[in-house]
Amino acid sequence: MEKIGLVLDSTIYLSDEELSRKDVKVVSLNILEGETVYKETDITPEFVFEQLDQGKELTTSQPAPEAFVKAYEEFLADGFEKIAVLTISRGLSGTYQSAMLAKEHIDRPEDVHVFDTQNAGFGNELIALEFLRFVEEEASFEAVVEKTNKVIDRAQLFFTVQNLFSLQKGGRLSRRKALLGTVLRVKPIIRLIEGKLELVHKERTEKRLFEYITNAIQEDVQEKGTLHVRIVHQKSEAMAKALKDKIKGLYEDAIVRITDYIGPVFAIHIGKKGLGIAWYLETS
Repeated sequence: MEKIGLVLDSTIYLSDEELSRKDVKVVSLNILEGETVYKETDITPEFVFEQLDQGKELTTSQPAPEAFVKAYEEFLADGFEKIAVLTISRGLSGTYQSAMLAKEHIDRPEDVHVFDTQNAGFGNELIALEFLRFVEEEASFEAVVEKTNKVIDRAQLFFTVQNLFSLQKGGRLSRRKALLGTVLRVKPIIRLIEGKLELVHKERTEKRLFEYITNAIQEDVQEKGTLHVRIVHQKSEAMAKALKDKIKGLYEDAIVRITDYIGPVFAIHIGKKGLGIAWYLETS
């Protein structure tokens, strides 16, 4: 097996242990407040919420291609033979394009593969963890890429938030849909479809919300295999655990991970409270 490096953008919120691996590098997105620019990796979600509570306007921007060039060149200088790149969906950010442009400025562009994930956040975290597993299991980079693309093709992502205006202000959802979704006691359900966020449904109770999500999983999972699930929550721990229990009740052998970390970029767009789920079915 070749020596393989993985470049992630900073919205793929893996654990400190996973991000400290020698074969993983992170390229940071930017957060802008007026003329001030912060790297996402240098601040915390709490800092973001403090700024928002003070009425400050925060926006986000993709890394410059030079940041990816630096990561690629460091891996190549350290003897890595192949480099894979995972970024937030090209439908949500220009980060993918920056990663692609960076390939044109290194000596071995053919050894860098940028995945078109069509996914975001905890969906990409699921893909990244599977990529790292495949590196341990497979005999070639081509096999790792092939298996990772199968995950990308099968991965699904849903989430719900307290209100939709953060997504609307950040340009990730239209104002009309934000107004429709933000109704008293209604839980909006957003789905990532072809790399873009769509408001697909609204429910009034947690029970009905879980039924909608598990019905979507059951519709998607028609074959035998291993169901991989990543649940993320922002101040919604009880909901996350209840959703995990419901999924395990339907799929006893499912591999379900829960995380409570949403980084600064996603904190801007999602707000202070929310729950999300990503999954894919691994088949033989």
